[in-house]
Parts: sequence; C-alpha cells; structure tokens
Amino acid sequence: MKIWWLDYHPVYNTVNFENYEDGKNVREMVQDASPLSGNWIRYNVILNNKGKPSDILNAVGGALIVSERAKDIITQIPNLNVEFLPLSSSEGVFFVLNVLTVLNCVNPNHSKEKRLGSSNKLIDYEELELYKDVVQDKDLFRIMLHEGNTVLPKIYVSDRLKDLLENNLEGYQLVEMWDSEFSWRQKEEKYASMCEEVDKSIKGTFNFEKAVNYVQKNKGQLIYSGKWALKVDEENEIWLGQLSLNGTYSWINPIYYPPVILGLTWGTK
Repeated sequence: MKIWWLDYHPVYNTVNFENYEDGKNVREMVQDASPLSGNWIRYNVILNNKGKPSDILNAVGGALIVSERAKDIITQIPNLNVEFLPLSSSEGVFFVLNVLTVLNCVNPNHSKEKRLGSSNKLIDYEELELYKDVVQDKDLFRIMLHEGNTVLPKIYVSDRLKDLLENNLEGYQLVEMWDSEFSWRQKEEKYASMCEEVDKSIKGTFNFEKAVNYVQKNKGQLIYSGKWALKVDEENEIWLGQLSLNGTYSWINPIYYPPVILGLTWGTK
C-alpha cells in the first residue's frame, strides 16, 4: 500500500488567477480545509497555454485547480469529501478542488520532522511514516501536523485513485510519499548501499574537469561518482544524472553545477 502526493506539473498548461488578490484570497480560504461552497464566488482565471494539455493545472495553497475531465474522473469514486468550486474562464471549464478530509495519521516517532530555527516549531515533514489503519480506505486527503492544528497543503491520494488518474488524465505529477512495505529509512539504507557499490566498482579516477573531458571524447560512455553520473548528448552537451532507487538515472542538462558536484572524484566502470 502506498500514498501519493498529487500536484500539477509546471511544464504543462497551467491556469492562474486573473487578479493576484483573488489568488491570494483563495489560498487563505483553503488553508484549513473548511467547506467553501456556501459562500463561493466565481473567480476569473486565465489559461497559460504551453501546448501541453493538462488536467491538474495549478496548486493554490492546499487546493488544486483542475479541469472538468479531472472532476468527472475523480467523482467516479463515491463518497469523497471534496468540493469542486467553479471558476470563470473563456478558455475552458475549471474548478478549485477543495479537499475536506484531514487526517491525523503521522507517526511522529518514525517520521523525519522539519522544524523552524530556534523556535523548534514543527512546520512540515521531510519523510513520512503513516498509521496504516488511519489512511487505509482513504482515497483523497490532507494531513495535519501532529503538533498544533496546522493542515499541510499537499494533497494525498491512494493507490486506487492514482490508478484512475493515470488511466484517464494528463499533465500532472504523482510523487510516492509513503510505502507500507518499505519505509523511508529502509530506502535510505538501500540507496546508500547502491551509491557505495557504484564507488567500489569505478576504476580510474578524475576530477570534475577531467571527467567532463572524458565523456566528451568518449561519446556513449558514462562516468560515475556515488549517486551521480555524467554523459553527453549528440550535440556534446553535458548531462548530469542522479541515481534512482530502481537503478536507473534521471537526467538533466544543468545550467550550472553546485560546488558539491565540482568537488567529487569521478571514475569509469
């Protein structure tokens, strides 16, 4: 059993409030997951058309702006405690998805907390451990901090809703946040072991400058350092890869390299 964070994806079409103050007001209204349909007014929004259709078009505090198709798909699951608050636009039919289910489901003894400076105030979680009996059979919800009454802005979905979204919608992100069978500590241990194995397997070591020269002269070859890898594309542009838990690399063409990358020792396999 897994729990997923549902979010919009900025490279796809997005929707923004025509008036900045309207967007600010909506962010404040959805903050604590209270019902809003009784006093809701239609706010004007505009579509930022990037040529990549999307059904989850923006995040607004603790809510999402969604398409009519997203509304139709999500409501296929009965008895969800949500509101679809209509927006005004000449460019499509859009809604604010206001999720009203808030769960006190965090196991504080096994989660990694994020606290604020000298006040030590709990503001978020870097890693989550959830109570399975609380989140089981909950398809769409938000989470309350285990200290105080703050409701976190992220919207979480079940495996069942994730599958429904993946089969019917486009232009969004689903990020795994919790796995009942594989804790974040176990993932960290596995990842550290994978990085160690990479370092043990490399032969011939280079600094960053020589590593770049190597991959540019040996197209198709990769060079490694812990969780990182370097390669070039057909235009001889350098790509930086980060190792994933599944053993593959996610690649970016970086604008700049942080100092930690520049100081690493690299090698070939």
